[in-house]
Amino acid sequence: MRNVRLMGLVLGGMVLTASCSDSDYPGGGEVTMPVVKASLSGYEGQSGLLEGENDIRHVQAFHFKNGVLTKVYDDLQFDGSDCRVPLDSKEGVLYMLANAEGMVDGQALLDQNLTEAEWKETVLPLKDGKEAHFFSGSLSLDRAEHSRTELPLPMKRGVARFDLEIQTAGTASVKSLTLKRVAKAVYAFPKDAAFSPPAVERRDTTVVFSSPLAGDAKGVLYVYEQENDGLELSLDVMIDGEAKTLVKTLDAPVKRNTVNTIVVRRDYINVDLNVTFDEWEDGNDIELDARRK
Repeated sequence: MRNVRLMGLVLGGMVLTASCSDSDYPGGGEVTMPVVKASLSGYEGQSGLLEGENDIRHVQAFHFKNGVLTKVYDDLQFDGSDCRVPLDSKEGVLYMLANAEGMVDGQALLDQNLTEAEWKETVLPLKDGKEAHFFSGSLSLDRAEHSRTELPLPMKRGVARFDLEIQTAGTASVKSLTLKRVAKAVYAFPKDAAFSPPAVERRDTTVVFSSPLAGDAKGVLYVYEQENDGLELSLDVMIDGEAKTLVKTLDAPVKRNTVNTIVVRRDYINVDLNVTFDEWEDGNDIELDARRK
């Protein structure tokens, strides 16, 4: 099975439309396809978005019919907040990726007769040594209600965010944090039975703050969705003038599109993982704001 490796990512708003000839619909004239409207779902979690978390710089679409890739739309162009794609038909599945620019050779994939099963095994590694802030989504055109004028295609981010809360009676600051055995690759599209690719590379990730954090902070760490294979978090802190290293083993997988919270107390830390995530459930959708380079 081939793995298609992708890297890099960021997104904006889009609307997809198309028309087909009367040969597709005998007895009628030209028929306009419903509008496929892509939007970004909000984080699963109570925290709001941070600046730049919904930026989109590049979008691709991949149309599969009868289980085989039939068309690739590279570097879709925006007109305001709209992006129009002339779909060949209402059949098959349309997949979308954002912020994976330069990582997929569309013509090569077509020449390979890539199957949908192989496509679902697509793995995204790091980009420039960091987790790529990508989005992905799909729409089954076969199952879509074509009487509607708009067909929603929600897209969700492939990374999880960690926020920091300091809950101590005295003074406290966080100098650095380390998450051990972090998976350095992720499936582009969520899988029901697996969070991480087999034999994925795992390395420790350390964040050293330029100035120790003395209060709550959001977005202190982003990681790919992954299994809990020895994930352990440690924080170097200063509490009431005493240097400490606080350690906590994560007790569940880290899921994509979630906001998780690290709570610092005087002698220990809690890690509140958002584990109630329902894959691809429509959330509080946010219209995309296209931002070109």
